[in-house]
Amino acid sequence: MKKTFSEYYSPSDEQYSQFLKEGIIALDANVLLAPYKVDSDARRQIFEILTQLKDRLWVPYQAGYEFFKNRPAVMAGEDKVYQSLETPLLAARRKIEDHLKSISGHPVITPLDTKDILNGIDQVISKVHTLQKGRDSRLEDSLRDDSILAKWEDLLELRIGERPSPEGHHEMTEAVTKRYTEGIPPGLQDEDKPENSHGDGMLWLQLLNKARVDKSPTLLITDDVKDDWYRRHGGKTIGPRIELVREMQDSAGVAYYQQPLSFFVQRAGKFLHKPVSEKTVRQVVGISSSVLSGSAFERSVHSELLTQFPAPDITQYLQEFSPVDLAVRVGSVVVGVVVTLDFTFVRRNTTQLLTQAINGRKFDAILLVTPKSLTARDRDILMDLAEGSTKPLDAVTWHPTRSNSVRLTKAVLSLADQARSIVLGP
Repeated sequence: MKKTFSEYYSPSDEQYSQFLKEGIIALDANVLLAPYKVDSDARRQIFEILTQLKDRLWVPYQAGYEFFKNRPAVMAGEDKVYQSLETPLLAARRKIEDHLKSISGHPVITPLDTKDILNGIDQVISKVHTLQKGRDSRLEDSLRDDSILAKWEDLLELRIGERPSPEGHHEMTEAVTKRYTEGIPPGLQDEDKPENSHGDGMLWLQLLNKARVDKSPTLLITDDVKDDWYRRHGGKTIGPRIELVREMQDSAGVAYYQQPLSFFVQRAGKFLHKPVSEKTVRQVVGISSSVLSGSAFERSVHSELLTQFPAPDITQYLQEFSPVDLAVRVGSVVVGVVVTLDFTFVRRNTTQLLTQAINGRKFDAILLVTPKSLTARDRDILMDLAEGSTKPLDAVTWHPTRSNSVRLTKAVLSLADQARSIVLGP
């Protein structure tokens, strides 16, 4: 079965190791831009992993083109930082000024005190404004003396796809247009974009050509998480589109897989004995959050939990091959929350993953949340899972717009209490 339907399977550790040791590791433009969006420690860990894989790295010409096109805008992202600073400062100044006016007759606050307070705030606002005005000159300096670009130049020397000739570019554009007409991914969701609507399709064709020539298993690292790249089930990303895996097999005769950068640094880091910190994972996830934010339902679950628990105690759990979406810390215990649009555990590997989450060390209890009612089969499967585990497991039907829905926070607290009682004993 696995041989016939191999495109539906995620790579085993042995297969993944083959990608790293023998394959093409292709980097998309969004991955090339990622180091500009994380702190120095996360950047160092990312580059340590990529340096060990230097001989396997390759960048399609289209990805390199988009990197250089978008690099200035990414580096100029400080604009928003200063704007987001100046706006609340101006609002705060108005409030403080109104408050000082309301107590202007108070003997403790003199007109000189009022003037000093407002002048102090004005100096801070002026400083932020000056920094914002000077961004253009600093950006020019940064573009000219860019340590991140220098690192990429070292890693990717002679590892960039060739620029297509005008004739080759025209042929490729026509091929992508034909693919869109026939509904062949990737890039379908960009078809109506006013600019670079053929970018994803061209990147894919360049990747196919590279794989045909090298005859090597191909791993694409991309944070482009649209549905024409990734396969989803119940709002969760579960792997590349089946059509892409099949086309790579049929056209180039090699295995294909793709991952967001956050999953790649975790799994590759373990194979290379360069584990990345949770802080780094969170930062990388933050720059590709749409792949991990799940559905609107998952965001609703997150919002509901925030009504009871402090934000730092709720984290997205973004480990590949884990069904858990959120981890909620309640005192000394951690409750893993699985968010799904349905409870159809008919696939054996899904049940296995859930079993691993229940029996692993990461979580003291597991809560499954769905907006739909559980079927008799669902309940039987969950009961079997619960009986085979020493940790509490519960499932609730919840919907954000239904007033009679069970409170998620109550369910989490109940599981946390059960987990503590197991640890402490009678």
